[in-house]
Amino acid sequence: MNIDGCIVMIDTASVFFNFFRIEGCFHAPDDRLTGVSILGGNTLATRIEINRPHPGVEAALGPDKGFCVQVLLDDQRDQFQLLVQFEMASGKTIMAPVIDLCAEREAAYAGRNLLHRFLEMVNRDDQTRILDIGGRARSGLDRSQLFKGKCTVLDVIAGDNVDVVGDAHMMSQLFPPGSFDAMFSSSVFEHLLMPWTVAAEMSRVLAMGGIAFIATHQTIGMHDRPWDFWRFSDTAWDALFNRLTGFEILDRALENPQFIIPHFLNASRGQGLEAAAGYVGSSVLVRKIGEPTVNWPPIRVSELIETSYPETTEQALPDFTRKKARRFFNFNRKN
Repeated sequence: MNIDGCIVMIDTASVFFNFFRIEGCFHAPDDRLTGVSILGGNTLATRIEINRPHPGVEAALGPDKGFCVQVLLDDQRDQFQLLVQFEMASGKTIMAPVIDLCAEREAAYAGRNLLHRFLEMVNRDDQTRILDIGGRARSGLDRSQLFKGKCTVLDVIAGDNVDVVGDAHMMSQLFPPGSFDAMFSSSVFEHLLMPWTVAAEMSRVLAMGGIAFIATHQTIGMHDRPWDFWRFSDTAWDALFNRLTGFEILDRALENPQFIIPHFLNASRGQGLEAAAGYVGSSVLVRKIGEPTVNWPPIRVSELIETSYPETTEQALPDFTRKKARRFFNFNRKN
């Protein structure tokens, strides 16, 4: 971020209860950083480090551009309104809102760039047929609005924006082969009992050369239990999208790094967990290159486990036959 000719970039800005920590780099041409302070909260204790090594910017900006501030505040609510104030040897002072510094870094996340690339590919043609897997507007967010073409929303629970109520494990019994040119899924794959089956099912109803974007999680708290089954690293995608399921991987990304802090100290695990990182987001962009050759048939999840997705009812999970699904699909294709 360029503020009044000065460059400010953060590497982390973390909140843990009433503890706030921010670190990054600061560069002012022909000036020197002499102090950093946190404004906007009642500070109980502060530790400040300035002019520390920052290898990531040394080649472009010079040595010792790093800073780190750690503060203990008496009110958690203040942490969302904090400002960072930088003081320089010349007497010049600038301020940067923490929320803006975070937003700038988040905008450059690899997963977001991968999503934008997918949207550019899909939205070149307003006739593109898209399937949103698990796209119910659970939090009022209807992602089908991202697309210019005809987007069909598939979900296990009925909703205002849901077109077909059914299980992704049985896609090939809901839609004819080659029904879609593109597929999209966000925060769903962790809730799929057998995601490898879903990958094969995707291939069966995706047109040859069609693309898909999948976003899920690598590090995040348990949620929607008992249907919280999986976490995915960036290399896990090779197990799902490969020549056996009929895909090639175009690109992949991890984003939104997380510190991993245990609830209880354990001497046998040692220290240094500050270097351990997880990632909230894991995403992949794939293209269909062939028909699946694996022998993973469609499955009815209810025959394997006794639980159902949270908030589901018998009315929300009808026996959606192939005949009914094709009738629905043909109607929407004509309209």
